[in-house]
Amino acid sequence: MKTFILLLSGGLAGTAAMTGFLLVPRWLGWAHVDVIRAGGSLVVGSGNRSAFPVGLSIHIAMGIGFAFVYSGFLSLSSLPFNALTGLLLGSIHGVVAMLLVSILVMEHHPEARYHDRGPSTGLAQLGAHMLYGIVVGSVVGLLR
Repeated sequence: MKTFILLLSGGLAGTAAMTGFLLVPRWLGWAHVDVIRAGGSLVVGSGNRSAFPVGLSIHIAMGIGFAFVYSGFLSLSSLPFNALTGLLLGSIHGVVAMLLVSILVMEHHPEARYHDRGPSTGLAQLGAHMLYGIVVGSVVGLLR
């Protein structure tokens, strides 16, 4: 039960940090990053008002779930779960997510506004996943 609470806490903290990080480039006009609404509209359809709450629910659930996935990967090795190993996993996760989102989601999204992308969008996603890994690893490592 203690591990579950640790990973839940780490996943929520990492997701909050990642979400905040993804808002900054959009607010500054550096990148078109709207992960929550884009993901929600894939599920509920284009232009649906419930795209944001559905996307937010998916985003939070995946953030919690990936904390457990990271822990699972680390349990296969003798490495501890801390900020450094979190950064490593977050970097790998970020590269995979950056490629998948850029190729599969953005090119094929039903809403044309999500087709806009560039290097800054991918870099923002990579940075957000790296931050997620650091935060999850730090929370789990410090609370353990």
